[in-house]
Amino acid sequence: MEDRELVLRIQHGQKEYLNEIAEKYYDDIYYFCCYQTGSRDDAYDLAQETFLRFIRYVENYKYKNLKGYLLTIAMNLCRNYSRLKAQEQDHAAETIFEEASVSDKTSRESSLLLCEALRTLPPLQREAVLLHHFYGYKNREIARMTGASCAAVKSRVNQGILKLQKILYKEDFYGL
Repeated sequence: MEDRELVLRIQHGQKEYLNEIAEKYYDDIYYFCCYQTGSRDDAYDLAQETFLRFIRYVENYKYKNLKGYLLTIAMNLCRNYSRLKAQEQDHAAETIFEEASVSDKTSRESSLLLCEALRTLPPLQREAVLLHHFYGYKNREIARMTGASCAAVKSRVNQGILKLQKILYKEDFYGL
């Protein structure tokens, strides 16, 4: 049965056809989420949430491209996931510096400056730098965790460190 017919039947109360749509598109949605998040567990949750949202709003769906529609839902969920992860990383970075039991004023100012500099990095670079330098993970471990290649992780770490050095050098040199 074609997607259009499945959706029409679901919209007319035959909810058993939801399973056919899920079976048809689940793998595509799951792998998309897996690629976006780098986490199988999170990808599973996001794929489930994609289909739950489709079910919730199926009555409003105007047939065009069902797979594209499902991928758009998944993409929006992955973006929200990424925003939340970035916020968690910001909080984790702040916690690291707070827990470092920095005693003198100069060290505290340096820690705050580093925290601010980290926030200026693009999310993927910030993630790689934090995992590598603050949590001690090796590039291949970060690659496994994020779903990126080792080369991409190495590049993100190196570019992030270079940007941090420029920011911190400018701050130190100009006293901004």
